[in-house]
Amino acid sequence: MKKTLTVHIDNKKIIADEGTTILEAARQNNIYIPTLCYHPRLEPMGHCRMCIVEIEGMKRPVTSCDNPVVDGMVVKTDSSRLREMRSQILELSLSTHPYEDCLTCVRTGSCELQQKAYECQVNLPVQLDRTIPSGETADNRDIIRDEEKCILCGRCIQVCRSGPGRFVYSLIGNGVNTRVAPVKDGNVVSLEEAGCIFCGQCVDLCPVAALTEVGRSDGGREWELLNMPGICNECSLACYLERYSSDGELIRVTVPREGDKISWLCVKGRFGFKDTAAAENIKSPLKRSGNKYNEIKYEEAVKETAENIKKVIDTTGPDSLAVLASGKLSNEENYLLQKLARTVINTPYINLGAESAWVNAYTEAMAITGANVTGPTPAAIGYASAVTIIGGDLEESHPVAAMVVDRAGRFGDAVIIRIGDDTAETSAWKEINLKTDNNDTGTVLRAMTTAIAGSESADESATLGIPAGTLAEAAQAVTGNNSITVVAPSFFKEAESDAIKDLIKFLEVAGHLQKGHSRVLMLSSFSNSLGVLLTGGTSNYGPGITKISENISFDSRDLMKSAKSGKIKALITFGEGCYAFNLKDINFTLAVSSTVNGAPPEADIVIPAQQLHHKNGYFTNSQGQTRINRSVAGENKDIKSDWRLICDIANALGSRWNFGSIEEVRLEMKSVTPAE
Repeated sequence: MKKTLTVHIDNKKIIADEGTTILEAARQNNIYIPTLCYHPRLEPMGHCRMCIVEIEGMKRPVTSCDNPVVDGMVVKTDSSRLREMRSQILELSLSTHPYEDCLTCVRTGSCELQQKAYECQVNLPVQLDRTIPSGETADNRDIIRDEEKCILCGRCIQVCRSGPGRFVYSLIGNGVNTRVAPVKDGNVVSLEEAGCIFCGQCVDLCPVAALTEVGRSDGGREWELLNMPGICNECSLACYLERYSSDGELIRVTVPREGDKISWLCVKGRFGFKDTAAAENIKSPLKRSGNKYNEIKYEEAVKETAENIKKVIDTTGPDSLAVLASGKLSNEENYLLQKLARTVINTPYINLGAESAWVNAYTEAMAITGANVTGPTPAAIGYASAVTIIGGDLEESHPVAAMVVDRAGRFGDAVIIRIGDDTAETSAWKEINLKTDNNDTGTVLRAMTTAIAGSESADESATLGIPAGTLAEAAQAVTGNNSITVVAPSFFKEAESDAIKDLIKFLEVAGHLQKGHSRVLMLSSFSNSLGVLLTGGTSNYGPGITKISENISFDSRDLMKSAKSGKIKALITFGEGCYAFNLKDINFTLAVSSTVNGAPPEADIVIPAQQLHHKNGYFTNSQGQTRINRSVAGENKDIKSDWRLICDIANALGSRWNFGSIEEVRLEMKSVTPAE
């Protein structure tokens, strides 16, 4: 338990934990201290000195962001002396900042320098002559730099190094010509040449308009944009985000202003919407006629879909129809789609976005921990004592998870243990690689399980080609109190039942799976896989992860075999990537897709899907947290939402579904599943 201290700030008695900074103590008690370089997601720097305070007994003011409280300390945050000093600091910043551009700047109304200047009512100084590049630099498709507007706060430098682990930005020049620029080998280069991965953390933290998104100026003033909370569905972490839109058009995506210090997005989560916007979107239902598609009315598309489904059921039975999705539907939509498949069509062949191996591993783990046990968050991984990564390509499948693991190794003194084929570069101070040339991952997991039990033999170690001391060292790190395991999607792509058993045994022996507790993050290649499992979107499990079948393995490989053998005659698909075979083997296919490229050319009927930023609904991430996604402009009136489409198909097949809103769907769903 932390020791508590008593301090007085502006004549107010405050109790604070030992180690708390003066600024944190003040803010926790609604006492305002102005800042510029400080940001809650970064370690305090004390660069700008705007947060200076007076401490009784000290001659000179000190920065409050990087000085801890002391028992009995008496602090004053506002005085004529402090106001004068802060005004001088702001005037110095404004003397090298083109404040004459404020009227046309995209950050007007949200610029921190502008806000502080207004608060302190500073006099606008004479602009100093500088010899630095002027105007905007757009040498990439995502981020614009304007070095004239930079106030040298240092946020971009620090977040780049402490977050994604890059060293893109550096301070160069001197005096009034000091600037921040992307540098490589001592030379100013483009962001990409400097190693930027375009995660956009620097843009989020820039207090002025020195860093902005490409196209940001097209959306209007900051206060004109609609801001809605949402989730990213590029991977199964489902990171929190905020979307800013204008007239229903998505303008920018950022991390939430409040929340975990480790609250990041990758390039796909932040800028991926540009690819969607540039794609050729489907605006109305299509019907294939020969080698081309013709537009038809929505009601006609639903009617023809129902007629073809009935025909297949009457001819070859409901077992000849399969329902697939890409794992990007909301929990409510997954619930309705599995209900359509099971209770209306009566087919057991359902996979709405979850690998069979991942489902087996998750349910085996749940048998140990119990239901509703959440796993470690990215923030927890960042502060782990050891991180074991099972599988590879984490940087490609889950970039934010890779960033956090790398951060734990660089700044948290964590031991990084890699099991499996992973060639990623790392900055960890201590790394143990248990990759072997002649043995699969399951073999290494069994050896680690034995090593943890303290009974590994020299013969076993020699067979693996891994020194016995290395196995023992890894075993000791894995069993630490704050050790965490991350299982990458690549493990589940090839894992058979024996490998899953090896994984679960290893995790249980290591203490990462216990009753009521999990220190394991199982990452799926599908973005809402846990939501799919919870709502009944897999063949073997109904809503609430209720076992309804024993041996129905149904993924893309199984479907391919069934289609070629003639067993599957009809297919309903929602989203991209849920099939990987020639649909000519299928008699009828309905494809629900938002883009032309996402719809297979062999589909008989194509109905446009609603894009994520127009959806309202809940999604469940790999940690077990259920998060809401809000539409930026209500439902698109020109395109039926996916949940309404599912209801319309069910009713066209003879059902009587009377859901008037997605909230009504959620109420029914909550009665049978723990997912929101």
